[in-house]
Amino acid sequence: MKVKENHFLKNHNTFGVNVKTKYFAEIKSVDELKETLKKYPNERILILGGGSNTLLIDDWDGLTLKVELLGTEKIKENDREVYIKAYAGENWDDFVRYTVKNNWAGIENMVMVPGTVGGAVRENIACYGHNISTSIQTVEVINLETLESEELAKEECGYTYRDSKFKKEWKEKYLITSATFKLEKNSKEFELSYHERGGRYGSLAGELESFAKEPYSIHDVMEAVIRQRTKRLPSVEEFGTCGSFFKNPHIPFKKYKELAEKVEDLQFYPVEDLKYDTNNTGEFADDDYVKIPAGRILDELGWKGKWEGNVGVSEKHALCVVSNKEATGKEIYTFIKKMQEDVEEEYGITLEPEVNIIGK
Repeated sequence: MKVKENHFLKNHNTFGVNVKTKYFAEIKSVDELKETLKKYPNERILILGGGSNTLLIDDWDGLTLKVELLGTEKIKENDREVYIKAYAGENWDDFVRYTVKNNWAGIENMVMVPGTVGGAVRENIACYGHNISTSIQTVEVINLETLESEELAKEECGYTYRDSKFKKEWKEKYLITSATFKLEKNSKEFELSYHERGGRYGSLAGELESFAKEPYSIHDVMEAVIRQRTKRLPSVEEFGTCGSFFKNPHIPFKKYKELAEKVEDLQFYPVEDLKYDTNNTGEFADDDYVKIPAGRILDELGWKGKWEGNVGVSEKHALCVVSNKEATGKEIYTFIKKMQEDVEEEYGITLEPEVNIIGK
């Protein structure tokens, strides 16, 4: 295995930011990982999968590990469930399509999410009513201090809305090598509650009705998500982007009711439960926290389609920051700070980045 010096990372992050790293290694096995870490014991570690949820601001003065551990294997199964291990370097979208091809349900709503299995597990990705941590059973890691392999139960990983210990206190402690998922065999029940403002056009159920008939198959559900994502999200081939840049903010229900007077069709959801069919506002007291769509707030303030130099916001969705692939990390960071300041000033809401910002 060759470790490269002063290697540019433009092709290793989906924003296409052209910073460089002091050392760069593509990791294809656990043995290679251990060998590299022993060779560079004092270097700061940056872990990259697909680079689809990372904004690089400056050159990285340390060792960058590009995780390319590949493979999937069936661990066990019964009449109702199957347990599948997927290694961290596997393409997440390919893995989802593989499970759907086998009629294994649980992650079909997360098709077309860019990046790797390791990145998805680290970020606790969630979309269209599904949350990856619901299906995760265990996560296998390498302890970067001891170089020993460990297996963590999902309950140990601190999973909350689009967050985990891997993103915070464990970001320099563990490197994810694989994860095991529990999926349902031949399921007939699917999560179809997702909807945005705009009636049936913006709903998963409405999308299904446009091309399929009940009873829906898992393949129908995946196709509906693909059609919704294609309509609403920018192409990573055309733009530099990490997709949705900010988390949906959590605010007291009292504040939501105040905002709903100013922002037309402002939806709200429970903080953790990805439930989109909440209609009974009586479920919530004024001091209960609810989640509101950050994209709706940004849209109301006119950010959709807005550009400044090399950086802008997608015309499809106000939550998606994009670039022409020539922007520097500093340019992108300056742009997103203006978005945050605008929302803070207008609505008193702090937008927290979902994307990992390295080097700010």
